[in-house]
Amino acid sequence: MSGTSEPSRTPLRWRLECFGHSVVEGIAGRLPGSWVFRLGEVLGGIGWHFMPERRRIILRNLRIAHAGEKDLPELRRLARASFRRTAANLISAAHTARLTPAQLGEVIHIENLDLLERSIAAGKGTVLLLSHMGNWEILSRLVHLFPKDSKTGAFYRPLNNRLLDGRVLARRQADGTRMFSKGDNPLHVAAFLREGGIVGILADQRVGHPGEVVEFFGRLTKSSPLPSLLARRARSGVLALSVTTVEPGKWKAVFMPVEHPPSTAHCMTALENAMKAGPVDVFWFQERWKIYTRKGRTIRDWLGEAEHRGRKPHRALVWLAGAPDSWRLPEAWIHPDVVYEAALGDRQALPDWLPAGTRVHRVPTGAGRSHVAGIDAAAVLPIDFILGPQLPKAFLTACRREAIPAISLP
Repeated sequence: MSGTSEPSRTPLRWRLECFGHSVVEGIAGRLPGSWVFRLGEVLGGIGWHFMPERRRIILRNLRIAHAGEKDLPELRRLARASFRRTAANLISAAHTARLTPAQLGEVIHIENLDLLERSIAAGKGTVLLLSHMGNWEILSRLVHLFPKDSKTGAFYRPLNNRLLDGRVLARRQADGTRMFSKGDNPLHVAAFLREGGIVGILADQRVGHPGEVVEFFGRLTKSSPLPSLLARRARSGVLALSVTTVEPGKWKAVFMPVEHPPSTAHCMTALENAMKAGPVDVFWFQERWKIYTRKGRTIRDWLGEAEHRGRKPHRALVWLAGAPDSWRLPEAWIHPDVVYEAALGDRQALPDWLPAGTRVHRVPTGAGRSHVAGIDAAAVLPIDFILGPQLPKAFLTACRREAIPAISLP
């Protein structure tokens, strides 16, 4: 009814989330920063045992990012350490949100500030490539530590909870940072840059089909072209920024150069270097290299006609155990950046449409989750997707539990 007041239409869950946010901030704001950080580590250590899906996503990301650099046991240790560190950084954000500008300088140290000073002096603005690492919520407050009279802006994604979103947005703007949403006209952002502004963009997040195919940690994937587009339109400078933990409750922010011209590929290379400065501080909870495919949208639709194979190609498993001999993988699912492996029954021969050197995994009839997990762990890189004819629902469910997309083809 039109006469219903706004509070009565507000979901109870939103109110509870706001209450919880207030409680956490209230406690965190009264404790020393090092205590808050260690409390977050403890909570992260507990959460590790109750979030198996997130554990698998973190490990998959790390296997791609550090393939050939670290073995699986080391990556598992890194995944657990990253889980604890992420919780510590998230809880610490509630503490640093209440610090005064003077106190802010005591908890974060900035290196290579001269790179920003030179970019500002050029008078054409600066696009700042950011990633979800360290205490990234502190980034909107760094204006207090930048050269005097710096104009800062940043892109943000509105929270689903509109009550909490209004609170967080007001706090970010209180420090003088102008917030842009993805719905804002890029021309307005470019104008802000031309006026000498600094615009921060969290560019490490995955994007859907509108993204540009480039290498990121050696893997072809879709990345946002926005930083490159804005820099070229405003003829601005571009820098990357890493944020790493120095000790509990204290961080270091380091400016890094971006190779010219500021193409999307060069931007992602710089962002990769920033993230490599502190992999345990990176937020690996999102499946960064997720591929958006389904029956009607193939790997070719996702990667397009890639000009080259990435240093870390995609890994696909063709599940043929029990499949009729006449079945073959549709041409639309074959791509030069994908290495195909075959799961065959004990006496099943490799079909002639797969190369003779194809890696074969022998699986018994009715093989499920344990066999999928075993095949996934049998190589340095994880399996990116599984294809097969008329895959049973139980098998598809087993794949989902392993965070591996499986597509049943006719």
